[in-house]
Amino acid sequence: MSLPSDILLRSSEEAARRIALGFLAEARAASLRLRDPDDAEALHDFRVAIRRLRSTARAWKPELAKGLAKRHRRALRALQTATGGGRDAEVALAWLAEQRTKLGGQQRLGLVWLTERLERQRSEAMDRVSAELRGDFDALHDDLRDRLEVMSVQTHLTRPSEPTGVFADALAHKARQYANDLARLLEEVSSAEAEAECHRSRIGCKRLRYLLEPLRPQVEGTAGVVSRCKRLQDVLGDLHDAHVLLRDLGPAVEAAETEHSQRLYALAREGDGERLRQEARRTARPGLLELTRLVQKRIDGLFAVLEGDWIEGGVHILVDDVERLASILVRVAPAGVEIERKYLLRGLPDLDAATEGVEIHQGWLPGDILRERIRRVRSDDATTYTRTLKLGRGVERIEIEEPCSEEVFDRLWPLTKDCRIRKRRYRVPDGNLVWEIDEFLDRDLHLAEVELETASENPTPPRWLAPHVVCEVTDDPRYTNLALAEQGESAPRDD
Repeated sequence: MSLPSDILLRSSEEAARRIALGFLAEARAASLRLRDPDDAEALHDFRVAIRRLRSTARAWKPELAKGLAKRHRRALRALQTATGGGRDAEVALAWLAEQRTKLGGQQRLGLVWLTERLERQRSEAMDRVSAELRGDFDALHDDLRDRLEVMSVQTHLTRPSEPTGVFADALAHKARQYANDLARLLEEVSSAEAEAECHRSRIGCKRLRYLLEPLRPQVEGTAGVVSRCKRLQDVLGDLHDAHVLLRDLGPAVEAAETEHSQRLYALAREGDGERLRQEARRTARPGLLELTRLVQKRIDGLFAVLEGDWIEGGVHILVDDVERLASILVRVAPAGVEIERKYLLRGLPDLDAATEGVEIHQGWLPGDILRERIRRVRSDDATTYTRTLKLGRGVERIEIEEPCSEEVFDRLWPLTKDCRIRKRRYRVPDGNLVWEIDEFLDRDLHLAEVELETASENPTPPRWLAPHVVCEVTDDPRYTNLALAEQGESAPRDD
């Protein structure tokens, strides 16, 4: 999903619309793949995209009220429900295939019987998807896209407009709410048999993950929170799938017994005693009962993981991570947007003798969620200290910066060991622009940066710089200062 790098500074309605459009496009791409019977992942990808779209619609219901009406929500829910049986059958079949070696010869009759039953369910579900849902979704897609792509903004000409909050503030509030809701839901899971409570926790985890997932490129640290959510979601998802299969095995045992009894009755009427004796031994019951035992064992094992890794503390680590992320988001609103382009140089250009450089030492504090930079800048006249967080990547990035004291810098600097860079920076005015030339002192590397008014600007390097330019590296993640600090002496060098 491609979002503007300053999406956090835009209105909540615009951001929600853009995210919804992104998920809608993903659902559209997956729906086209449903036409291919050999595409085993198409149904799964379609369901995930629809689920993410529904979660976005729920999270940002007031913001999307003009673009996503109640009838659209009902249609999305119907699509999700209609494809559920096929998805459950697929998951169960994958698990059953792994159990074959655990069963004896007689027990495998039950495995074969249940596999055939689930394959019929999956085939019927896919037929419904192909025959009905694809056409329904095509019409829904076009209507939703047209409504979401156009946003109206009202301006009152005779009185001041109400200030519009930025997306970052709303996202921070909602992330905190969802994380606390998830912790509360997990506290209600008291045993492996608490199927409804596990399912509600699973939905709560998905909502938090889908809320934050689109912002991974914009907000450093979001990927760590999303990854933690995914690990919890995987445990809860496996537990849910096992509960569904266990619930279905009861009727399956009864159905298998009924079918077997009917076959025996028909053979008895035919008077074939030998076939009757053979068929009497060919029952799926032992295999189905053993599968029931294996599913229950799996549920108990998954609950032990859920309890040990998450309920007893892991979820609180996740809540703390979200809180730190939210604290950064609320500071984004007053922050500025840094717009710059970066170029790799062959060496240091010939600079005017009067051009003075400053020496910069900067390092990054450790952290899985956020990486804060501290910087010391020394010139002939003074030394300054700053603390900085940058969100996003590419041409446009949000920058949060504040000065700090020498004492604070000295206390934090030892924590940046193994993640530092040293460079000398020269600022060279050229027309309306100021080019910054960085000569790295800890490796053979030279870079040029230029700050711009808009992201659409693409200036031509001036004559004194052009012969030294190898290429633009604005979007190359290897040349971010943090990446260079992490790479150390193995960082990319000049050609």
